[in-house]
Amino acid sequence: MATSTELAASRRPLIDGKPSGSLSVCVRVAEPEASQLLSHLFVRYPSKEWATFLRLGWRATSDSLLLTIAEIDGPLDGDLNSAVSHVAIDEKYSLRAALRAESHSLAVGIAHSHPENCKPLASRIDDEMDSYYSAYFGQFAPHRPYVSLIASRIDGRLRLTGRVFWEASWHHVSHFVVQTDAHGIIVERPADAPVGAWRERSARLRSAFGDEAERRLRSATVGVLGAGGTGSAAIEVLARAGVGRLIVVDPDHLDESNLERVHGSVPADAREQTPKALLAKRHIEAIDPECRVQAITGALPQVDVVNALTQADVAIGCTDQQHGRVALSDMAVRYLLPAIDCGVGLEGKSGVVRGQIVQLVRFHPADACVLCRDMLNPQQLARELMSDEERHARRTAAQAARSRGENANPYWQDIPQLNTVGYLTTVAGALAAAYVIGWLTGRFDAPFSRLQLNLVAREFDVTNNEQQARKACVCRRVRGWADQAIADAMISAPRHWPSPTSYSTN
Repeated sequence: MATSTELAASRRPLIDGKPSGSLSVCVRVAEPEASQLLSHLFVRYPSKEWATFLRLGWRATSDSLLLTIAEIDGPLDGDLNSAVSHVAIDEKYSLRAALRAESHSLAVGIAHSHPENCKPLASRIDDEMDSYYSAYFGQFAPHRPYVSLIASRIDGRLRLTGRVFWEASWHHVSHFVVQTDAHGIIVERPADAPVGAWRERSARLRSAFGDEAERRLRSATVGVLGAGGTGSAAIEVLARAGVGRLIVVDPDHLDESNLERVHGSVPADAREQTPKALLAKRHIEAIDPECRVQAITGALPQVDVVNALTQADVAIGCTDQQHGRVALSDMAVRYLLPAIDCGVGLEGKSGVVRGQIVQLVRFHPADACVLCRDMLNPQQLARELMSDEERHARRTAAQAARSRGENANPYWQDIPQLNTVGYLTTVAGALAAAYVIGWLTGRFDAPFSRLQLNLVAREFDVTNNEQQARKACVCRRVRGWADQAIADAMISAPRHWPSPTSYSTN
């Protein structure tokens, strides 16, 4: 790759190809930016290269860096030299990207292609370019990552590599998650997970979906929010399918009423009040001892839980809590974490069950968010976020109002518990897991936006409520902005919540 500033770049020290940093670095891109990026990079394929500047959100922890592609600053006429087969960048294009960086808080980067069937490995000229641009953009966007990505197609398969200059060190990109309409969710790692031990037990899956599907599942990470009836069913399906890593989050412990629907539970768990997340970890490891499990007793959007779930490639929401659903939708928008939210409910009167409802809601980053879909009960959400002391005070105030003959609802109003049974939660959880398997293998998509089906209605009474995002909604402004849109987060965790506890597979 050559630029109009090659002479300046050549005087800078070269990158040796082995960045010194040890951070785990993940880069995410989702639709519509994914298609825009690939169309820019491969516009001159198969033999000629092309490039584009990028703007990226990010979230940094002590041992990881997440980068989310928020904007594609594609080249205009004359920005790149079309007379040569490699990439030659005009200085005006570089300056325009740099000046834009002064008006936003996002990271700045560049992506370019290598010719078809040419490995996306950095050349000497790529080293010179990155040495130059990391310093150049550092003047306009100080204390932000500089990102450099290379893409190519090898035997028809998209291959990606990258590196990041962050806090005075270079770091390899260890993990890519690319969500496209055409290929589902592509998880790209330098070293694919081994699948040898799974050859026999995954024979049926391979016969249906192929060997590539098995490899994708084994290298994937799935987050599951909620380990009750629906969550435990989803977890079991994913573990038996060979998903390589599962992150399970639930704040509660098992009680007697949960035994009817929580997979893997036994009466001793209720007596001992086993945390649901820890129970899920035990169950997963019994199914697949090679699956890496992180179980967290906590809830979204607590910081430690967000940090964990940003490592997932896709997530499933299996909680009946309003705050969890809002936080999962926020994760999909700001951190580009594709998710499916599932729920169930029984409807009936006078002992006759007239509705057994399963709902699946798709939260792709570009989909309508939970606010656009009007899925919230504000009263229930407010109650979930109250402290025990505030709940007690409000109940006391409601009782006092009733004793005076006044309306108690402004102080406290009981919200009916959604009824459910184990076979219904199992259906919902298994269906959600199936669509996640379809995403990760690239074999099928979730052909719905907000699906509801009634198991006791004629022909299941299947409906799909296609809801469009509201143009003025915050989710349209902050897609892919990660922590740089923290002020626009849909929800935050109350300070009175107990700190999360994490249990990981050794």
